Amino acid sequence: MQILDIVLYSISGERRILPFRIGQVNIITGSSKTGKSALIDIVDYCLGRGSCNIPVGPIRNTVSWYGLRLQFSNSQIFIARKNPPPGNNSTNIAFLQEAVTIDIPDTAPEQNTTSSAVEDYINNKLAISPNLNVPPSGHSRPSLEANFRHALFFCFQQQNDIASRNQLFHRQNESHTLQAIKDTLPYFLGAIREDALALEQQLRQAKRDLRGAEKTLEEAESIKGEGISKAISLASQAAEAGLIDNGIEFPNDIDSLIELLQQVIQWTPDRVLLPNSDRLELLHNRVRELQEQATSKKNAIHAAQIYAREADGYASVARQQELRLESIGLFDNLINKKDQDSSICPLCSHELSEPIPQAEAIKNSIKKIQQELDYVDRDKPKLREYIEELHSELEVIHRDLQSTYQSIEGVLNEQEESRRWREESLNRSRVVGRISFWLENTIFTDETFELRSRVSQAETRVRDIESLLDPEEKNQRLLSALNRIGLQMTQWAGRLHLEHANGETPVSLDLTRGTIVVDTAERPIPLTQIGSGENWLGYHLITHLALHKYFVENTRPTPRFLFLDQPTQVYYPSDRSEVIEATGLINELNDQDREAVERIFDFIFDVVNSLAPNFQLIIADHANLIENERFQSAIVEDWRDGRALIPTSWLR
Repeated sequence: MQILDIVLYSISGERRILPFRIGQVNIITGSSKTGKSALIDIVDYCLGRGSCNIPVGPIRNTVSWYGLRLQFSNSQIFIARKNPPPGNNSTNIAFLQEAVTIDIPDTAPEQNTTSSAVEDYINNKLAISPNLNVPPSGHSRPSLEANFRHALFFCFQQQNDIASRNQLFHRQNESHTLQAIKDTLPYFLGAIREDALALEQQLRQAKRDLRGAEKTLEEAESIKGEGISKAISLASQAAEAGLIDNGIEFPNDIDSLIELLQQVIQWTPDRVLLPNSDRLELLHNRVRELQEQATSKKNAIHAAQIYAREADGYASVARQQELRLESIGLFDNLINKKDQDSSICPLCSHELSEPIPQAEAIKNSIKKIQQELDYVDRDKPKLREYIEELHSELEVIHRDLQSTYQSIEGVLNEQEESRRWREESLNRSRVVGRISFWLENTIFTDETFELRSRVSQAETRVRDIESLLDPEEKNQRLLSALNRIGLQMTQWAGRLHLEHANGETPVSLDLTRGTIVVDTAERPIPLTQIGSGENWLGYHLITHLALHKYFVENTRPTPRFLFLDQPTQVYYPSDRSEVIEATGLINELNDQDREAVERIFDFIFDVVNSLAPNFQLIIADHANLIENERFQSAIVEDWRDGRALIPTSWLR
């Protein structure tokens, strides 16, 4: 993966294309504040970085979309990402298009994907295999899968990276970044097998198979080891369950015991059903019917008794009324007098407020009461007979209920007996099952050979996979890769005349601490203890170029570009830096520094040419080596005299 173009779309709809050459050195030279240092941030953002670190100012204020046209081995991809709205530092809105040859869109694209999807897409294009770095036992950090975003740590050297003695890699000083580099660089160097994750899955399955085979063998040998004592125990259980005559004397040899147990397992359980289940349901229904009938009879008896009590009460009242009326007969002689005035009391001759009734009327009242009493007296025997009849019917119902209850109890007793037989049958089935299992798994010849063979094969499979995933072998492959890289760095350090290096003094990459170590005769010297910006720059260059040389020569799945920002800054004297930044002319430097700058660029061109067309190097710098033909031919744009990343027309 190399960069063909950086593309910017303005808010007003204009387009700015910054082209690059594949497999070559590409130089953007220019004065300060023209946007050179923003190029790495633009590329990083388009390639899926979570936050947008493009400086706030003319670029963020005028650009609507940032784009990249990328060249892969057999196709091109155009990816773009929307500029975050004001107040936000990121957006997931993205665009992706792939073809053999891509025409850069004239206008800002419309979203068709997300930045996270772009990351997955590029991973697949680079053929990054599924992988997982599992921390050693005792470490709390999570497992990490290497992806192309981790490879970008080796593709960028910003201005504050390239001349630092304290950090060797891009973003190394950020939290967890150095650990991520240490966890993923072994994969990019090929120290971790491409099929490691698949092998780890196979190893887990092989270990499960081994545990299963070992368990089966252990159980079989355990069963076999119990021998005759187990057979006698099972025969005793069969006798207790009624499968063998309890008084039988068990044989002492295993063959006879096995023959006896084989006869036992011929037993088959009878199907035991609960009897009279339907009849039990009918009896319960009959109980409910009889209970309803009994309730009905009780209600009828109660109603008749209430009626009888009311009739007796009426007769009592009527008798009293009859007696009162009859008492009036004492005055019949007075009442029968023709000249008797009904308004005069016949006893005291006083005038009455109401006239006394006529004797005939009184007699009629007495007669009517006597008739009603006769009716009541005649109905009493019939009412008593009716109530007695109801009691008789209720008694019959009670007897039927009692009989039905007895029938239900009988059915339940039968079912309990059936349950007992069923439980006995189940117990016998369990005993037969245990005997059958033992007979099936007991091996009285050397048939455990097959099981032991299975265990042996599973153990061999586990060992074979573990040997492929052996951490020691991984460490040896990593050490081998780092040694080869170190040899290249050693040669290049001598070529650049770096301090403590002469082309033979070993220079190595200390991945544990994320630094360079020069192994002098006196002692190892880390980069942090080496002086001068020129040395820091030189050691950064040989490290990253050696890594990319290794990536290319070993066809590793990494991007094929390195982006350097301001590599010559370390040579600018403070009193002449503004002049050099404005003109780019290094003739302002002293002879020694000019020679060092020329040596740096000659070295860069030689390395890139040796890897062409499989490696691209992009440099953004103030320097402009007028007399260096290779430098001049590598310039893609010169940002001076009003030229810059953002056209002046966008700023109006």
